[in-house]
Amino acid sequence: MHELQKVFATEAGEARWTQDMHALFGAGAFDEAESLLAEALTALDTELGWRCLELPREAVVLSGWEEMDEAIALHEGDPVTAVTIAIANEADRAFEKGQVHRPYVLLGLYTDEAYPFSKTVHWELLDECHAEVPGWAGREEDVEIHMDIEGLDLLNTSLVHHKQRHYFRENGDAPAPLRYVEFVVACWWRALRWHQAVATECKLHGLTRAIPVIAGMVDMRPEAVAIHASGIGKNGTLCADDADHGCGSTMAESFGEGFIQRKAVEEERAPPTGSDIRRRALEDGEVLEQPARAGLWARIFGRR
Repeated sequence: MHELQKVFATEAGEARWTQDMHALFGAGAFDEAESLLAEALTALDTELGWRCLELPREAVVLSGWEEMDEAIALHEGDPVTAVTIAIANEADRAFEKGQVHRPYVLLGLYTDEAYPFSKTVHWELLDECHAEVPGWAGREEDVEIHMDIEGLDLLNTSLVHHKQRHYFRENGDAPAPLRYVEFVVACWWRALRWHQAVATECKLHGLTRAIPVIAGMVDMRPEAVAIHASGIGKNGTLCADDADHGCGSTMAESFGEGFIQRKAVEEERAPPTGSDIRRRALEDGEVLEQPARAGLWARIFGRR
């Protein structure tokens, strides 16, 4: 029996596991998330599980980044201070058989007129993402930019047509069906590869202005949210833990200034688990990202 079949036997068990995964994504700990998910996928030993594992991170590529950066640089009026970017599926194609379903990319550019991004730190942005109506919802700038995501087509199509997308617990604490576990873990793998594609563009190319890139998924499980740092902008603006907006890309930086311990280097320890991250954040008084609610990114983009 797969370990997650026992974990997912109860709603509470699945919720704890899901919260740990959201905490890892919220902290930008994608390498650790990949390690945990790869272990779960290997143990599944299913066709979909191996399809996930055979999809390397470099095969998923986000295009249109240069056009977006140019639009930010040439934007008239107040400077662009944040970007929201997400993938979604065409709703009217959800049940088409024999068709490959490629996610499309939604993009929004924002100034401080929509929301005080330049004065908001990483975890405050995550909290705002989960507000009933985020402050910037529907207030993006009017720009025409086409972006595309390549490499997710086959995995996304498999998930669109998966036979067990839901699990109704009617038999007490009976183990969750293996196919349901497969669906959940594969959805997280899709989210992982998407966020890694965004992170790659941020790291390799950055943006003209070093601003937070708020990435997620619209009505696609698990609607994982992460705030990506766009590095040192081409104008020399620093985007790190010492910057006003605090969107540093390392795990420690992502928890805010209070999480970073200015001490002598201690001996190397094993990487923290998702539970460790949640516990340490709570000890430091930080507000953890909560599991995404249905329609989260529809609200972020002002969609209904």
